[in-house]
Amino acid sequence: MRRKAESQQGFTFVELTLVLLVLGIVAALAFPTIRSLSGSDLKLSARHLVRTVYFLTDRAAATKRIYRLNYDLERHEYWATVRSGEEFVPVDAAFFTRTKLPETVRFTDVIWKDQKRTEGEVYTDFYPVGRVDKTTLHLTDAESEGLTLVVNPITGRIKVYDGYLEEIGKEG
Repeated sequence: MRRKAESQQGFTFVELTLVLLVLGIVAALAFPTIRSLSGSDLKLSARHLVRTVYFLTDRAAATKRIYRLNYDLERHEYWATVRSGEEFVPVDAAFFTRTKLPETVRFTDVIWKDQKRTEGEVYTDFYPVGRVDKTTLHLTDAESEGLTLVVNPITGRIKVYDGYLEEIGKEG
């Protein structure tokens, strides 16, 4: 009788597996809701754009070619192209694919070469010498005042500011 009681203590492997499976399903269903409640879609989108700008700045310098970051302001998408002869062609999918902003995130506008654009397609060029077109991106979602991303034309680096900022002194 004592042996039988000892062998029945604890959980079986199958029971533990089922519990972990149920917890995994619950977490997978709850995670998108938690993410959208925290407003992190906007911040994640901004981080991805920052990494994209850094990648294209470095890639242009390394390959001595002109790269372009294209923005479709109506579809809320962006993608990278590279100059090949007289035209721009998509960057190899191994490096970069077309990205659609999450449903809650939108381009408010893009200020490019001192012109504000709210529709159509706009782009930022990245040159082999490290220079970049002067660009200010405004992202927004329904739950915040948005973010302003300013690309420094000399260094190719990008600064992110809370809220909608029209002009950023001499930094951009």
